[in-house]
Amino acid sequence: MSRYEYKATKTRREKIGFYTAFSICLIAVCMAVYSTYTQVAESNKPVTASVTPTSAVAVAQPVTNVTVPTPTLGLTPITEDTPSTEEETAEAATQPTTQAASEQGRADALQTMLAAEISLSMPTKSGHVLVPYSTDSVYNKTLNSWKPHLAADFDGELGEDILAMLSGEVSSVSEDKMYGKTVDVTSGNVVISYCGLGEVKVKQGDKLSRGDKIAVLGTVPCEASDPNHIHVTVKINGATADPLTFVNNEN
Repeated sequence: MSRYEYKATKTRREKIGFYTAFSICLIAVCMAVYSTYTQVAESNKPVTASVTPTSAVAVAQPVTNVTVPTPTLGLTPITEDTPSTEEETAEAATQPTTQAASEQGRADALQTMLAAEISLSMPTKSGHVLVPYSTDSVYNKTLNSWKPHLAADFDGELGEDILAMLSGEVSSVSEDKMYGKTVDVTSGNVVISYCGLGEVKVKQGDKLSRGDKIAVLGTVPCEASDPNHIHVTVKINGATADPLTFVNNEN
């Protein structure tokens, strides 16, 4: 082999080695570029979370059945309607009857009054009325409650004579835990009950004339906080009526 043939052969081998190395480098560069591109592309993809909520509430819908407590800082607000004493609290707990019920009660009382033509006298010498008849609720200090006062209370001294307001027959003599010793006098469709008596002077079946002595003044247990008095109810055909509407009601 001549010197020129050897040189040509060497030059060809060098070229083959160069292109081979160049190709390998090019492939390596392409692979590096591809790898970098893939990583960038993956990092730019949006992240989606597959979370399944246990309960969903629409944004546009209000949330109900949730009570948010209002902090009071340990203070109790006082309003105009809040009772300031224990007595006022008890009174506020049982309010009087409504106006409609009171009007109906007055109408019933008027109808009852027209059902009888009677004239009554006063059961005590002074004839002083302590608490009048009322279909509206009245506060009872002893019982700490509100209720209509369907009777007339006449005050007086303990032991004072109690007189029959109407002629009639003693239909009952009894003693009640609420109203004390009681005498009922009946005249036709009218029954008068004298409650809160002391010593009773009559018995069942006795005939009485108006002004006769029935008993002496005692106490009414359910109204013990009031001054000494008797509690008188008038019933006509079983319905209560205001005793004062018949006083001196001469025919």
